[in-house]
Amino acid sequence: MQFLKNIISIILSFIIIGMLYVLFLIGNVSSFFSVQSIEKTTSNIDVVHEIEKIKNSSVIAGQKAEIVDIINTAYDEAERHGISKDLVDVIFNSTEVKEFLGHVVGTTTDYVINNRKGEVVTSEDFNKLLDANIDKWIDESNIEISDSKKEVLVIRIKQASAGIVDNLPNTSMVDDKIDGDKLAQVQFIFSSKVKVALVVLIVLCLILIFFLNKNKNKWLIYLFMSLLITGLITIATGFITTDIVTLALNEYNLSFMINAFSSSFSHSVLITGIVSVFIAIIMLVVYCLLNKRKEN
Repeated sequence: MQFLKNIISIILSFIIIGMLYVLFLIGNVSSFFSVQSIEKTTSNIDVVHEIEKIKNSSVIAGQKAEIVDIINTAYDEAERHGISKDLVDVIFNSTEVKEFLGHVVGTTTDYVINNRKGEVVTSEDFNKLLDANIDKWIDESNIEISDSKKEVLVIRIKQASAGIVDNLPNTSMVDDKIDGDKLAQVQFIFSSKVKVALVVLIVLCLILIFFLNKNKNKWLIYLFMSLLITGLITIATGFITTDIVTLALNEYNLSFMINAFSSSFSHSVLITGIVSVFIAIIMLVVYCLLNKRKEN
């Protein structure tokens, strides 16, 4: 009888491991690709450093709208009119511009993954941001620039942004280009319904394991193993998440930011795995303490 209980408990443990891993993964993906998370990740990127990498590489835009074009245009126009590149550095490394870029990307990913449809961001929004902050950015760059040169720079950046920002993937384009059924399937996978269902099933399996192994608190060992194995698999996954992020952001051709996004997502997955392992160790300690108390 005990042998049968052990077999059932092992099977239930493997089921828990599978469901817990899926829960960890879809939870991290759902959280990371929200508007707020993408904005935060983008705002932490050292854009000036990434721009230097762009200028030293051969980035080809192809058929895709390329945000790099805005950056290159700004530098070219600044150089042509004798404007210090320090001002352009300040503009593209500013919190306002980085959060704007993050919002553009995040609005689309949040819709595709979490079915949250935000307002479409346009070049007009970027132009308003530029007008509202240009004087502040000039002060921060500690350079002197005439009104005429400032006006030329602003006009050229606006002209470049008009052809780029308005053609970046947005929620409307997603509806037009992605099959409705496929989009619904993706959104369902990452929906609260699936997450709640997984939690309920995991709890039910744990309850069954508990009643099968109440004696000597053996159920804690099964919980320990489930959390430990899931945590280790999740940690391993954290080291191979680059492809996930690259695929999700492929339409933006944000080649110069992929590493930063991948690093942030990988960090999030790693933390989840480490927390799972840590809780598993706590379960093992509790099991040892309870059994020691019984023996005394």
